[in-house]
Amino acid sequence: MDDARAQRTADYTRAVLRVPELGLVLRPQAPGQVEGVFPFDDTVHVVTAADPGAQRFTAEENAARQARLEAELDARGLRHWATVAGAEDGSHAEAGALVVGLDDDAARALGAAWGQDAVFRWSRAAWSVLACDDAEPVDLGWRVA
Repeated sequence: MDDARAQRTADYTRAVLRVPELGLVLRPQAPGQVEGVFPFDDTVHVVTAADPGAQRFTAEENAARQARLEAELDARGLRHWATVAGAEDGSHAEAGALVVGLDDDAARALGAAWGQDAVFRWSRAAWSVLACDDAEPVDLGWRVA
């Protein structure tokens, strides 16, 4: 893994996830540390179309890409909620979608189709960064406020 990719993966592990419609704020924790109530029946995934890989688009282009991704989720009949994931201090944030009904392979394939390095997986046991290629997943704990 090159240094730039390693830094982007590290950024994923520190990202705070906000799901405004559900009133959820998820903060990564040390592996194995879980605090709060997992509000879903099954594992969910978070995908985005924003700023693929090392590319940086304008806010307008990212919004248009995200709208196309959400239209694709709708066309597949997948339930989803808008998210914002990024730095705790708000210095960087990306819109995304928390999706019910994908398995890991489908979530990674969707992320790869939009040029992403990784997607998130949230389960009762872990908050994970799943690489869209063959890199190993990174499993963390989580805390929900």
